[in-house]
Amino acid sequence: MINGIRIKVCGITSLVDAEAADAIGADSLGFIFYAKSPRCVAAQQYQAMKNLLPERRRVAVSVEPTRDELTAQLALGFEHYQIHFNVDTALETIAMWSEVVGKDELWLAPRLPVGVDVAPEWLPFAQTFLLDTFHKDKIGGTGKTGDWGKFKRHRLQHPQHHWILSGGLSPDNVVDAIRATGANRIDVNSGVELSPGIKSPAKLNALAAAMKTL
Repeated sequence: MINGIRIKVCGITSLVDAEAADAIGADSLGFIFYAKSPRCVAAQQYQAMKNLLPERRRVAVSVEPTRDELTAQLALGFEHYQIHFNVDTALETIAMWSEVVGKDELWLAPRLPVGVDVAPEWLPFAQTFLLDTFHKDKIGGTGKTGDWGKFKRHRLQHPQHHWILSGGLSPDNVVDAIRATGANRIDVNSGVELSPGIKSPAKLNALAAAMKTL
């Protein structure tokens, strides 16, 4: 945490990157279990480094997992489960995710096209929502900033929930993003990388330095 703002560093693929995130005070580390992502880690890969990771909260990131897939992630012992999904996903499926991991442990990350908001019927199933940049062909990791106005509106309309700002955050724009949205939780990934799946200690340090000016 820096200046009261919680930081999740996502797309961790190695112990080196986990330690770099830990060094700047990241509150949580995100591990992606989505085969199409260049930052994907296999369950066996995560298991091999699990006991060597810094003592930070760990987040399993997936895309519309089945019950079996989510149960397998649960067995790996994560603190939170971040699930990206399309807005037409059946409510019964979202309810199942909440049932399997728990409302407080579930982070819902809906893919919201322009003009579409978080559906009221989703709110009872999770305490935390992550809003990322929408791209019709990609699930996160676009490197593009999102709709900061939409994020702020959701945060103000639903203060009983936690809201995580994601999408193209970097040392160059993180201060502007936080000031524009009032976010107290952020998710960083591609904006602090050397290349997809390889974090940059220099960029992570620059991000932390920028946040300390807030």
